[in-house]
This record gives sequence, structure tokens and C-alpha cells, in this order.
Amino acid sequence: MAHVLIVDDEPNMRWVLQEALNKAGYHTHSVAGGEEALALCAERLFDVVILDLKLKGMDGLATLRQLHARSPQTVVLILTAFGTVATAVEALQSGAADYLRKPFDVEDVLFKISRALERQQLHAEIARLKGPEPPATPGSDPVWRNALSATVDALTRGLDVRLIGERGSGRASIAQAAHRASPRYLAPFVSCDLATLTPAHQEALLAGGAGEEGFWAAAGQGTLLLRHIGRIAPSGAAGLVRLLERRIASGVGPLLVLTGTEEEWVSAPRLSHRVIDVVVPPLRAHLDDLLPFATNWLPQRRITPAAIELLHAYEWPGNLGELRGVLERAALLAGDGAIDSVHLPDRIRAAPLPHTPLRLPPEGLSLEALEIDLLRQALVRAGGNKSRAAELLGLTRHTLLYRLEKYKIGEG
Repeated sequence: MAHVLIVDDEPNMRWVLQEALNKAGYHTHSVAGGEEALALCAERLFDVVILDLKLKGMDGLATLRQLHARSPQTVVLILTAFGTVATAVEALQSGAADYLRKPFDVEDVLFKISRALERQQLHAEIARLKGPEPPATPGSDPVWRNALSATVDALTRGLDVRLIGERGSGRASIAQAAHRASPRYLAPFVSCDLATLTPAHQEALLAGGAGEEGFWAAAGQGTLLLRHIGRIAPSGAAGLVRLLERRIASGVGPLLVLTGTEEEWVSAPRLSHRVIDVVVPPLRAHLDDLLPFATNWLPQRRITPAAIELLHAYEWPGNLGELRGVLERAALLAGDGAIDSVHLPDRIRAAPLPHTPLRLPPEGLSLEALEIDLLRQALVRAGGNKSRAAELLGLTRHTLLYRLEKYKIGEG
């Protein structure tokens, strides 16, 4: 059921509304002023706010404008006396969904809340259907898509997720893409790197404190990504458990996506809540995604076949993070030209290329085509260094240059 905040400086009015809405099954809170309402809305998300226009201190219109700016998805119903209908119209223009005239009928209040919530859900669905498709990750290999699909499924079912994978494997990319493809895609996606927070600050910055909004509140009803779970301190873990218990009791709060390597999960404190485990594959398990990721990061750059062959032969212990770093460095070295094997680091040029034993096929072969292929492979392995390529083929430099000129290799 929806969560409703009642803002009115008359205690009797707050009591009457709260009693009626509680009986109707709504979860209610009430405060006397605009400042209190804004402070409470900063801590938690309300589906509906019933707001009196005549308040002491900050008036209803000023409160409405700030509420609408901070949380445009929240339904605001204005309470107004008979003589202030013109002000109620101004409130509608400032973002209120409807207004209730005092004295009001309880049935009318319930009807207008229900109608406003239905309208809000309809607008959200229309926006979802009209809007662009949630952005996907560049990867299309089945093992990568399976990890993404499993994460989307968990978030859709309202479950938290543990993303397990090697460093740089793309766990954060999976988390963000899954959030955008889940029913919560209109709500915030907030990322918190626990490795950057000291143990003394983790609990305070997660939950909020000293007048600052914490990561948990900033995520609202969206998704909170907690990276490097192995770096969470006992006090931070205890604070996170309290936030989870509060979410279970109130139904308010973000879903969690927690990331870590297998080693980090072994050392991480156990969190007593229900989660789904999803393994994010290393890059070497979906090398067909190498080029799609490269094209996504460097859409205007061409990568030569020689460079592509070396990139596919490398083991990528640093996964997608290492690949991106290599490509960005290579792009700088290549200037305005294509990224070639010579622009790649020594460790990648030295990687053994896939070896297939040479067998004479039944239909025969072309020795000239074979020689051209071997010459090109040697140049790739040598990073364009002709003296080293000659050594790899057991030729003198002069002989290699003659054969390169003969077959016009490296020209154009």
C-alpha cells in the first residue's frame, strides 16, 4: 500500500486524516510544518503528500515547489479553505496533482488519492513505452547476456544481488544496465565505492548524518551499488544491516547490488538478508565481445586486423578495465590514424598467437598465399619491426624486404 505524508499545522486535522487513511490500509506519517515535511522527505520516499496551503513558517506553496523539485514523482494533494481556491489553482500549476477543499469528505479524500496514484502509474507506463529502450551493454556473448539477464530478473522480483567476478570484469556495467532494464529505471541509480571510504565514515555516509544525505537515501526507491564489499568495515556492515531491517519493516528503500571478487566475498561480513548470486564472466570467456566494447568506447577509431588478432590472443588478466586502458593508450599513440599492432603494449605483442598444426588439405594449397600469411604474422608478432620479423622467419633482413616488396605487403 502507498505511503502518505500529512502536512497540516492543526493537530485535529492531522489526526482525522491519519485515522481515516490508516483504516483504508495506507501507511501514514504526519508533521506540522513545511520544514519538517522537507526534512522527512529527504530521509524517505512518500507516494502521496497531503499538504495544507496555510502553514506557519514556510507556507504550502513554497513547500510544494521544493517537494516537486526534489521528488517530481510524488503525488501532492493540496488542502485549501473555501476562500483560497485561486491559490489552489496556482498550486496545481506548480505541480500539485489535485486539491481538497475544507471541510472535506473522507470518501472524497480516498477517491482523489486513488485516482491520483492511478494517473501517476499510467503516466509512468506511457513514459516507459514512449521513451527509448533502456540502454544495454555492448556485450552480446551468451555468457555475458546471461549474467545481465539474471541481474535484471532479480531486481524485477525485488531481490538484492551479489555480483561475483574478477577485478575489471564489468560488474558495475552489469549493475547499471540491469537497473535501466528493471521496473525501477525511473528511480535513481547510486554508486558507492566502499574502498574510498574510511571505516569511520562508512556507516555515516551510507545512512546519512551531520546534515548530509547518505547514499541510501539518495538512491530512494532505485538501486544502490556498493562496490568492493570486501572493504566494508564491521561498523559499516552493522549500519547496512540496520538499513536493510528498516527497509523490510517499512517497504521503503533501494535494492542493493553488491560487488566483489571471490576473495572479497570470503572476507566480507555476512549480511543477513536474501540475495541472488550472479557470476560475471571474465573477458577471456567472452572474447567475441572485445570488438563491441572497443567500438563503444572509441566509436570513431579503426583497429587494424593485425591489432585485433593480438588483442584476441591475449589473456586479459585485468579484463574489461585493462582492455579499456590499453585501447585509450593506443589511441593516443596512434594520433589520428588507425590503431595498429605497433601501438599495443609489449606484453600484448608478445602473447602467443593461436597455433594450428600445418597439414596439407585434400584440395591442396597455394604456397604463395601461405608465404604471404606467414610474412604478415611475423610482422604482427614483431610489432612492425622488420629485423625482428626476419629473425622469426629465419631470414636475413634483406631477404625479408625483398619478399615484402614482391608481395607488396605493408604498402598503401
